[in-house]
Amino acid sequence: MSCVTLSRIVIIQSLPEDEDGSQTGRQLRDAIEPTANHNHKISVELIDAASSEKFWAALSKVQTSAESYGNRPVVHIECHGLSDKTGISLGDRTPVSWGELKIPLIKLNHATRCNLLVTLAACYGAGLFETLDVTGRAPCWGLIGPSSIVNPQDLVTYYSRFFIELLGSGDVANAVSKCLNSGEKDSKYFLFTAEKMFDMVFQKYRATQSQNAEMIKRAERFSQVFKNHGMPYSNDSECTNLLYEMEKDILERFFKKYFFADCFPENWERFKDVYDAIDFR
Repeated sequence: MSCVTLSRIVIIQSLPEDEDGSQTGRQLRDAIEPTANHNHKISVELIDAASSEKFWAALSKVQTSAESYGNRPVVHIECHGLSDKTGISLGDRTPVSWGELKIPLIKLNHATRCNLLVTLAACYGAGLFETLDVTGRAPCWGLIGPSSIVNPQDLVTYYSRFFIELLGSGDVANAVSKCLNSGEKDSKYFLFTAEKMFDMVFQKYRATQSQNAEMIKRAERFSQVFKNHGMPYSNDSECTNLLYEMEKDILERFFKKYFFADCFPENWERFKDVYDAIDFR
């Protein structure tokens, strides 16, 4: 699933005021607003959040609006990435780790029922993925950003094309391919959907916590305990099957939490194809 229904675009700009060409968020707003307003009746709001306080307040404002009016915003964050790739740097040069940014994004994603699309002008935005785990919630439905360092004016040009295409088609993947990575040998921009992110964190979980060899060892230990107490499941194979079933039940709860299906039951059907594709063995 790569199509979205958006009701507004919010550009949160947090760039140092003493930098040349630092109004790239405003330039992006000016480039897409006529098409968004006149052709699609979609509002484009620019929030200039020069300080960390204003940045957090901006995210909170968007969340409150989504909760109150049920709108589904695209949030574009215009800021710098930290050189060590651990997060972003705000207009007052306050560093914000990806883990810190994830917290308000999860709240905002909850407010949109897991429909939040986030676009980043900051470099190294894929680092947000490193903060995710199979037991948490998705910070957004879709995350887009540059894969490497990109010239600020190129960001304005590429994202302007992307948003105009997205407004017309509603197809995120197509807009990324057509407008952000068109003609490029190596993709300059990444697109992570919630489905893709869950698959990646699930594979990471399986690699570290749920390997077959480890499961067999656990089954052998449980089998011996059961034998010592004259209990059922004294066969190693039976114990292995039991453990896999227990793990499947646990992972189903994780899955529902990640996609907010525990809060919004309709999300279970919406994302069930992802769950059905999981190989629990």
